[in-house]
Amino acid sequence: MEPVLVFLIVYVGMIANAFWESYVEGRDAWDKGKLGWKIRIGRYVFTAYHFYLFWVMWPILLSLPLVLYGWDTRLFGVLISAYFSGLVLEDFMWFVVNPAVKLSELNSKFADYYPWLKIWKFEVPLLYISGISIAILSWYLIWRV
Repeated sequence: MEPVLVFLIVYVGMIANAFWESYVEGRDAWDKGKLGWKIRIGRYVFTAYHFYLFWVMWPILLSLPLVLYGWDTRLFGVLISAYFSGLVLEDFMWFVVNPAVKLSELNSKFADYYPWLKIWKFEVPLLYISGISIAILSWYLIWRV
């Protein structure tokens, strides 16, 4: 198992996901105009659409190698790192490839549907910090050589 290849495949899939998701959503990001249940957590909303896409479909697809070839702790760690860093890539690429949204709108005014870390004029989605942190933690604890 080559980690670089696993990351490449997951990242290409996440970028493809960003294309179709941005083309379907346009400017109606996150819960705007979506069908299905929505869970309100404070001022944020978690949608059925995002739950089934990112917490059901992607994990099921990424578990296929483990199901087909048996448990491999190192591969599991690589998949966790690729998935959580891939979530960050997918969200960022949504802004890059979306024909109705500018990259400059990657800010807390437009993307008010998730929490942001703000330090002076710098701001970053907490999703990015947590996704990269989980990916690094998985690498450090599970699959580093």
